[in-house]
Amino acid sequence: MSTAQAVSRRALLRGAGAIALTAASASLAACGSSPSAAGVTQANSKLKLPTYVPYDQVTPDLPAGQDLLPGFFRYPANPVTAYQSPPATGAGAVNILVDTFTPVPPALGGNKFWQALNAKVGADLKFNMVPDSDYSSKVSTTLAGGDLPDIVMLPSWTPQLPQVLKSLFADLTEFLSADAVKAYPFLANIPTFSWQPMVANGGIYGLPTPRASIGSIMFTRDDLIAQRSLNPAPQNYQEFLDLCRGLTDAKAGRWALGNAGAAGGGAMQFALEIAGAPNAWQEQGGKLTNAVTTEAYKQALDIVSSMWKAGLFHPDTFSATFQQQRDWFGTGKVGMTLDGYAAWDIFVSTYPGVNVGGLVAPAYSGGGSQHFTGSGSYAVTAIKKASASRIKQLLQVCNWMAAPVGTTEHLFRKFGTAGTDYTMVDGAPVATSTGSVETKIPMQYIVDASPTLGPGRQDIVQKQYDFHKKVAPLLVSDPTVGLYSPTNATKGAAINKILTDSLSEILRGNKPVSGWDETVSNWRSAGGDQVTKELEQAYAQLH
Repeated sequence: MSTAQAVSRRALLRGAGAIALTAASASLAACGSSPSAAGVTQANSKLKLPTYVPYDQVTPDLPAGQDLLPGFFRYPANPVTAYQSPPATGAGAVNILVDTFTPVPPALGGNKFWQALNAKVGADLKFNMVPDSDYSSKVSTTLAGGDLPDIVMLPSWTPQLPQVLKSLFADLTEFLSADAVKAYPFLANIPTFSWQPMVANGGIYGLPTPRASIGSIMFTRDDLIAQRSLNPAPQNYQEFLDLCRGLTDAKAGRWALGNAGAAGGGAMQFALEIAGAPNAWQEQGGKLTNAVTTEAYKQALDIVSSMWKAGLFHPDTFSATFQQQRDWFGTGKVGMTLDGYAAWDIFVSTYPGVNVGGLVAPAYSGGGSQHFTGSGSYAVTAIKKASASRIKQLLQVCNWMAAPVGTTEHLFRKFGTAGTDYTMVDGAPVATSTGSVETKIPMQYIVDASPTLGPGRQDIVQKQYDFHKKVAPLLVSDPTVGLYSPTNATKGAAINKILTDSLSEILRGNKPVSGWDETVSNWRSAGGDQVTKELEQAYAQLH
C-alpha cells in the first residue's frame, strides 16, 4: 500500500479531526517497530492478488477496453437474481461505520428500504453514517477507543494506514488471495487495479470501493461555453486561459473556476497536467523524483496563482466547502470544476438541464497531453479481527453489495423497490420522492460493483464513453504505488504539512512562487529525502 504521494486531496489531512486521527494512528503504530521499506515491498510483491473473474452474464451497449469502462444506455431488461436466499443468514448484527456526502436517510424503524435491505442480505445491518465534514473525528475516536465496528471505511489518507490495519483489522489474504476470491464472485469481478491499494504488510487488508483508472476530470459546462461561442477544446495553455477569461463575468456573478486546489486536486492538478509534471513521482533509471521538486510544479503554481490574481476564480474559492463548489458548477456560477469521474452522473441528475462535458488538459505549448490516473479505490474498507467463520459472513455481506449491473441485487441496492422507490422511464430507474430519501444509504463507500458508464441516457453515456476513450491513451501512473516508506508512514503527515501550508499561501498570492524552493528544501531536510531513498530501495526490490 503506497503511502507516499505528492500533495493531493487524499494526502491532505482535514482539520482538527484529522489531527486527532494522526494522533490515534501514531499511538497504534508505536506499539510495534517500523519495518524496512525493502522488506515490506518484497513481502507485498510476493502476494497473489485476487483473481480477476469478470461478470459475463450481461452485454454492455459499449464495450470495455484498456482503461475504458463499458457503457450501458439502459438497465438490462431482465436482470439476473444472483442469490436465491439471503447470503449472510445467521450473521446477526453487523455494525458499519461509513462516510456520507448526502443527508442521512431515515432510521431503520421508519425506512422500508433499509428494512428490505436487511431481509435480502440476511443480517441486521447497523449503519453509522457520518457526514464527511465530521468523518475524520469519528474515525479517530473509533480507532482510539478500541470498540471497533465490524466494518469500517478508512479514508485512503489515514495516517500510518498499514500499521493501523495490522494492529486492529483482519488480514484477509487467506479468504481473497488468488483463486480464494472465487468464493465471493462479485468481489472477484473487481479489477486488479482497484485491489492494488488494498495490499499492506504483505497481505490483503481491505476491500476496495473501486474507481476507474481515469481518476478525476476537469468538468465543463458545455452549454455555457456554447452560449459564449468559446473554444471548447483548447490546444495549449494560452487557449485554455482564453476560455477561462471568456467564462468569467464578475459583474454577472460568473467565473471560470471555483477550486484552486489548495486542498489537493482542483485547478492545481489540472495545471500540473498542463505543465507536464509527474503524477506524484517519476522514475528514471531506478531514481525517483517527487513532483514537488520539479520545475513543472513551479510552473503549475505560477499558472494557478496568476489566474487567481486575474480574477478567474470565484472570490470565495478558498473558503468554500466541497459541496458549495459542486453547487457553483451546477448553477452556472463557475464554468469548470475538477472532480472525480463519477461526478458526471451526479451533476446531470442533481442539476437538470445542464450540459456537462470533460476537458483534456492541453500541453502548455501544445502537443502531447497527459492525464493522471486515479488511486483505483476511494477508500479502504477494513474488517475487524474475528474468527474465520465471522469474517466469511462479513465478506458475504460485502459480496452482495458488490453485485454488478445486470443483477436484481444491484438494481435494488441502487434504486430500491419498483413502484415504491423508483419507476422505469425509457429503461432507466427514476427515483420517487420516497426513494430519493430512503435509499441514500452510502453502501457505495463500503464496497461497490466494478465501475461502468451508465445505465443512463444514451447521449450522456456516449459522451462519457467518448471522453474516456480519448483520455485512456494519455494516462500517466504513479510508479510508487505498492511501495512502502517507513519514514513516510511515521512522519508523512508532518512533512507533507510543510508542502500544503506553503502551497496554500502561494496560490492565494500571499507568497511568491520563488518561495517554493525554500519549501522544498525544508521538506527534503524534514524527511523528504529519506522518503525518496526508502522508496528507491523498495523500487529496486521489484525491478
